[in-house]
Amino acid sequence: MGLFSSFKASVWASTFLPLIVNALPSPHGNTRNFELTLTWEKGAPDGYERDMFKINGQFPGPLLEIDQGDDVVIFVKNESPYNTTIHYHGIEMLDTPWSDGVPGLTQNHIQPGCAFTYKWTATQHGSFFYHSHSESQINDGLYGPITIHPKASNVTPYSLITQDPVSLHAIEQAERHRVPMILSDWRHITSDVEWEISLKSRLEHICFDSILVNGKGKVNCLTQEQMKPLTTPAQAQFLSLVNGSHLTDKACLPPKVLAAIAPPGSPPANLGVIPDDLFNECTPTDAPADVITVTKKKCDAEKWVMFDLVAAFGLYTVQVSIDELDLTVIAVDANFIEPIKANSILMTNGQRYTVVTKLDKPKKYTLRISSVIDPQIMFGTSIIDFQVEGQEQDTTASVPFINERGTNLTADVVYFDGLKGVIPYPPNPIPQDVDATYKVKMQVDQTLNMWAFNATKRPQYLDDVSPLLFSPVPGLQDNHTITVPSEMSWVDYVMQVSTGQPPHPVHIHGRHFYVLGQGSGSFNWSTTAEAAAAMPEAFNLVNPPLRDTYPTPAAATAPSWLVLRRPSDNPGVWLIHCHIQSHLQGGMSMAIQDGTDDMPAVPEEYLGYQCSAQ
Repeated sequence: MGLFSSFKASVWASTFLPLIVNALPSPHGNTRNFELTLTWEKGAPDGYERDMFKINGQFPGPLLEIDQGDDVVIFVKNESPYNTTIHYHGIEMLDTPWSDGVPGLTQNHIQPGCAFTYKWTATQHGSFFYHSHSESQINDGLYGPITIHPKASNVTPYSLITQDPVSLHAIEQAERHRVPMILSDWRHITSDVEWEISLKSRLEHICFDSILVNGKGKVNCLTQEQMKPLTTPAQAQFLSLVNGSHLTDKACLPPKVLAAIAPPGSPPANLGVIPDDLFNECTPTDAPADVITVTKKKCDAEKWVMFDLVAAFGLYTVQVSIDELDLTVIAVDANFIEPIKANSILMTNGQRYTVVTKLDKPKKYTLRISSVIDPQIMFGTSIIDFQVEGQEQDTTASVPFINERGTNLTADVVYFDGLKGVIPYPPNPIPQDVDATYKVKMQVDQTLNMWAFNATKRPQYLDDVSPLLFSPVPGLQDNHTITVPSEMSWVDYVMQVSTGQPPHPVHIHGRHFYVLGQGSGSFNWSTTAEAAAAMPEAFNLVNPPLRDTYPTPAAATAPSWLVLRRPSDNPGVWLIHCHIQSHLQGGMSMAIQDGTDDMPAVPEEYLGYQCSAQ
């Protein structure tokens, strides 16, 4: 297997939702079998009924709870009317690229009435989630959480939080009962209908109806007076482009303002095809919020709880906070870090943060999620109901750290941005030399609903074609695909964003990456080493955070860039893309062929897959 095998063996080796589905361990305890049945039916997550996906009759999908080292077998039955696939976000799929779940890249679609079996090994641990990788079906509810418990032999950062044996034991127990929180945005129109309107209007529809926690939420409507103090300077500047403009009833930038910021020379937007209720007509609902009940015994000396925050958003970047509680972040995208305390955490699409908190006072605490992006003012809440057996609850309302826009309400609120001060635990030095550097341009593709890597049109591999994995093209370097030969071990990806764009959460399949640096302006260097020599303050080449999803800096008035360093030691065909669903559907993606000349043979059951209606 060449350098891939030796590299993996040495350098990198150092490195309650309802119903846990049919998790049936084998007699040896190392195989987990799951069955997921996808259906298309009515649902009303925020009090407004619409058609949506459900998984095993529920939304979000059931928790897949696994132990590190388990072999995982997931049998997916598609009883919906749509072609689909399932991707396991953040799972590196070591030696099993055929189970990554990207149509046209690693598999054919699972057609209606058909079934497909995914098989992979849980080599990692932490918080992940699964979701559709077809079109924007994640916006229709096709997602659910994954928890992988670490091996007992794993080194954890808990002792950096406390040295007290009782507290350490309580934190370890909290890990075995960690609580997933799936945070998502929700729209009252199905993704296929929305995309059809987007194609006709030539605009990206960046207006949603609610924020959900574990599939529950409500529509919050604001008056124009309530919107004024929450309107950002950037929003005000956008509104000034069209005289007399104001935020819509849904607190969104109106279509006419979006049309005014289209790239020069692009075809004019067709505003007449946009239904009025897509951006306007906010009707509040009173649907029940999600309630997460945490119950402890009075005799428990230390009352700790572990939450997995999962950002399953289609669009939003948010601030997340739990009133009155200090949250200690212990993992980012399932990778342990030196613990950092915070009151509010910045999260963008696809990211996961694992936090622990010590609960002392029985009380109902409000979880707050507030959008911080310019297209819309949007917020949602949930309840953490902390109970102690035999002890009365404090009935006073919990005191918030942040408002509906994520702004701190007192000067001592501590923010966590996912980069500053984030140090992997245990330490894992990275190589200072790389074998290749690839520059990737991220830009609008003529109209405000089409997006591009390196000036591409919509990549063919997102359609139902013969998967590239089955017939890789070694050496292919074009606008859609790059090839990393097997003799390469480390690659830098310089993500370059042209002026006038929002942050893009970059997600790479197949291997996590280190976030080395970011900045504003043009990236005028050939390599990271040259750039770091010129501006060392912009880079961390000693102990950078390990992620699988991280956003580029905003490029509102000037270009921006982000440098990622990734090992190229897992042969396969992988996707790199923006995790904003409208950007991915609009074309902002590319295939990485990692060592396809050193790739394990695709099993016959995948090569010869035909529709199975088992």
